[in-house]
Amino acid sequence: MYNSFIKKAISLIFLSGCVMASNAQIEEHTVVLGKDVTYIEGQHFKQGSNKDPKGVELDLNNYYLRLGGKPVLPVMGEIHYSRYPKAEWEEALLQMKAAGINVIAFYDFWIHHEQEEGKFRFDDNLDVRYFIELCAKHGLKCIGRIGPWAHGEARNGGMPDWFVKKKMKGGFDRVTKNGSVEPEVGNWYKAIAKQFAGLYYKDGGPLIGIQVDNEMRSNGPNSDGYKYMAALKQMAVADGIDVPLYVVTGWPGPQVPEDDVLPLWGGYPDAPWTQNTKDLPPDNVYTFKADRRDKNIGNDVLTYQPGEVKMPVYRHPYLTVELGGGMQVTYHRRPTLLGGDLLALDYTRLGVGANMLGYYVFHGTQHPLSWDGTYSTQESKSTIYPYPNDYPLISYDFESPLTEWGFIRDYYHDFKLLHQFINSYGSNLAPMSAQIPADNPEKADNLTDLRYSVRSRGGAGYLFINDYVRHYDMANHPNTAINIKTETETIRIPEKGGINISNKVYGVMPFNYNMDGVLLKYATAQPTTILNNKDKVYCYYAMDGIKPEFKFEKKNIKTLKTTATVIQVGKYTFVSNLKPGKNCTLDIATNDGHSFKILLLSRDEARYSYVFDIKGTQTLVLTPKMAFYDDKRDVITMRSIDSAAFSFDSYPACGTKSVAVRPAGKAGIFTHYRVALPEWDAVEVPFKQVSDEAKFKAYCDSLKGITPVGPTYAIHYNATLPYKAYSLTLPAKMPEFVHDVLLQFDYRGNTAGLYAGGTIIADDYYAGTTMPYSLKRHEDLLGKQPFVLQITPLMENRKIHFEPGTDLDFAKTTHAELRKIKVQPVYQVSF
Repeated sequence: MYNSFIKKAISLIFLSGCVMASNAQIEEHTVVLGKDVTYIEGQHFKQGSNKDPKGVELDLNNYYLRLGGKPVLPVMGEIHYSRYPKAEWEEALLQMKAAGINVIAFYDFWIHHEQEEGKFRFDDNLDVRYFIELCAKHGLKCIGRIGPWAHGEARNGGMPDWFVKKKMKGGFDRVTKNGSVEPEVGNWYKAIAKQFAGLYYKDGGPLIGIQVDNEMRSNGPNSDGYKYMAALKQMAVADGIDVPLYVVTGWPGPQVPEDDVLPLWGGYPDAPWTQNTKDLPPDNVYTFKADRRDKNIGNDVLTYQPGEVKMPVYRHPYLTVELGGGMQVTYHRRPTLLGGDLLALDYTRLGVGANMLGYYVFHGTQHPLSWDGTYSTQESKSTIYPYPNDYPLISYDFESPLTEWGFIRDYYHDFKLLHQFINSYGSNLAPMSAQIPADNPEKADNLTDLRYSVRSRGGAGYLFINDYVRHYDMANHPNTAINIKTETETIRIPEKGGINISNKVYGVMPFNYNMDGVLLKYATAQPTTILNNKDKVYCYYAMDGIKPEFKFEKKNIKTLKTTATVIQVGKYTFVSNLKPGKNCTLDIATNDGHSFKILLLSRDEARYSYVFDIKGTQTLVLTPKMAFYDDKRDVITMRSIDSAAFSFDSYPACGTKSVAVRPAGKAGIFTHYRVALPEWDAVEVPFKQVSDEAKFKAYCDSLKGITPVGPTYAIHYNATLPYKAYSLTLPAKMPEFVHDVLLQFDYRGNTAGLYAGGTIIADDYYAGTTMPYSLKRHEDLLGKQPFVLQITPLMENRKIHFEPGTDLDFAKTTHAELRKIKVQPVYQVSF
């Protein structure tokens, strides 16, 4: 309690603007760091060739990966090449790279490549070799997940129909006795190995890892699953698949052949595969709990039973492969996501020691039809051996940061912001072990106590906080202080008073960070990127509700220039009363001749920032638009939906090769630019109901208020079905002045399917949002094929879980309708 006048005065002197009310209660927490851990070297698993032609080694200890002897913390995002148009691959990779992704994961779906036994296809959208070469072109590493069973919401888990009919007796009995491998699987591995040849890390290529199979249960060395994974790895090696990292999924465990393969982990914000339609309880992934398994993953088909032994995870670094980049809807569960639902669990995983963030998936895609167009390739209850879930025939959007049509969702920017921190501070963070305080809550349903963790080494580190749980409100912590006890000192964050940690806030704060010879004791702001140019800039942003403050050791500070409040107390310098913005800077010169700048942005300014390495100059570009940089062509591309005129900011200034892009003065330390493009007078897309209203009403009456338990639409349009159907009058060709046209179908119903020439090209399960469609994707069909949108009805009674607040009133009366089509031009400028 701060009751005395003297204590109030000291607080005012120390930290102007951070004074607590005289009777305010401080919520104090303490974490004791203890001694640094000793790394375990050379006791992990058998790596393949792990030196590139220049001798740069990719290796690891039990805590982190190293590249050229330097700790690295990769950011991996998944995209499925065989589910996406080849013509758009390069752009998709550049968009992922712009978000800070530096490793690309991809499934090689066996069912896509060998639908007829003995006939392998690697052409068109199946050209995995070209896909990997594109990764190499743009400096991206990659990891292939080669199965033979992939899951990935694919038909038969990704195994061809002919193999399933020939070899399997059930949907999940893919392990043969004693873990032996079927010869057909051997043929698949040989075929994929041929595509990979010459693209391995040892060749100077980007392929650094291979995952064998997926979600394989293994109860230890005597179990078939354990032997099977080991056999697959040995077969891959024998076929010439030579990579530094051979991996598997660590779930459901409990033990994998840890000498041969490295277990990777995951965590999702929801579980739409769960076999019920109830609200889900709070999830453990939002806690700072060291258990690497999210037992919600795959609980539709996997059981988490006690095994013979527990996985000795201490032998391997905590690397992830399936943190939710989004969440795919199922027929019976239809989640929609907010950015915090996804990002908060990334902070908890980092806070307990994760040293690679791997997202499933980062870019949405679409299920292709079979080669002959007779069946769909998504997971469903109607395959040879029924799976528990029905997914859309086409859409595999996954609500990912990059959509199935190549657009960005707003939380793409939140991921990008986190990745800026990881890509700038990852080498510093990776060697740090996690210290989870004793008063940190372990139980997921504890929504009251403060969730926090520290990662540190040598008395320096990062404080992680999370006050966010999907679908639940957390207690506010309005006046909180964290005491971090090292072996030599106690660092209190903040020095006096407390910070306000509110419901839905998550983030990270550094302590004892060496900033070019100046020791930053702590910052109550989040670090993002470091611009390592001649004029070095450390970028931060102000977290919601937390007053930003910096405390430095002043002994090596020659000058500190800022418009904020600077107070000298003993051997420390405090900077407070900062107003985040494009002109909020601290310019510091050191006694030993260094100088650098600290830039403090607002959260929105920071999340709308991109970092592009433009010919060796790291450039911070602020824009809410989609932006990506092609370093091979030295071209920045920006896209704007609806607006032909927009602006952006750049620090330092960037070149303008387009007459449409003009500098327009300064915005703080940034150069402001205006973009003016020719504007398209958007036309409406007329639609007309072509279905029989009386037959639709009779069909709805026959359902007696009960929604069908599974999807009732098909690959080919059938005009005789009693659903709502609308003919669409799309433009005969792409209009001038636009890169694309985004259509938003505002519909109500159960499912929607878009057909061109009678074949489905897009679909959607209703979740209260519009159904998007890119006109450019099927530009070749414009003016040549009739387009029809078919909507099935949603009834008042249904075994479907919808998000709270979803518009469902129409299910009582209307059941299905297309209300309007919003037409949004997409403008593009490259410079």
